[in-house]
Amino acid sequence: MTNTDADAQPGLTPDRWFATPVWSRKVVEFERVNNELLAHLAEIEQRAPRSLRRSNVGGWHSDDQLHQLPGFHEIAQIIGKTCAACAAHLNFDFEKFELVMKEMWLNKNATHQFNRAHLHPNSMLSGSYYVQTPENCGNIELLDPVSLRTMNIYPTVGTKATNRQQVEYPADAGSLLIFPSWLQHSVQPNLGEGMRVSLSFNVSYRQKVTDNG
Repeated sequence: MTNTDADAQPGLTPDRWFATPVWSRKVVEFERVNNELLAHLAEIEQRAPRSLRRSNVGGWHSDDQLHQLPGFHEIAQIIGKTCAACAAHLNFDFEKFELVMKEMWLNKNATHQFNRAHLHPNSMLSGSYYVQTPENCGNIELLDPVSLRTMNIYPTVGTKATNRQQVEYPADAGSLLIFPSWLQHSVQPNLGEGMRVSLSFNVSYRQKVTDNG
């Protein structure tokens, strides 16, 4: 194919199938919400100082049932309502099923600590809420779910939605990021001097109980 062939159909627009939705928003009054979460952090660490080991390389991973604690009810409600709006966009059947917060946990990452690429099985929606984000603390990376595309990385003059291998969202205090639980993601090393604190979660669903059982 010559340059002349390419020029004959410049920017031919394709149909777009199998798109991956990613939602982000800034939480209202996040400074107050984050200060309250940080106040509970020391208490949780003291009660269970040993970190769970999941995708984290170093760092501290709390128990995953924080949404059951009174101090986390507000942020759990904020996340739950936002996830409901995301599910509505996906035409979720709210008449027969309901969303349920399955897991919620805190992450602390000091300098050079990070999370390997992973996904969250047996859930529908997952995400992160940023509580404390010092400078250069590491962004989250969302990876192309179509791994077969790596068979041939062709030359481009720039990136766009149809040719990206990964996309980054900045770690920004008060930001809430939600994505399908099957989307592989990782967290870059914290290259700053402060402690990065985030809240992660998994939302699943269950069938509603009716009078007929």
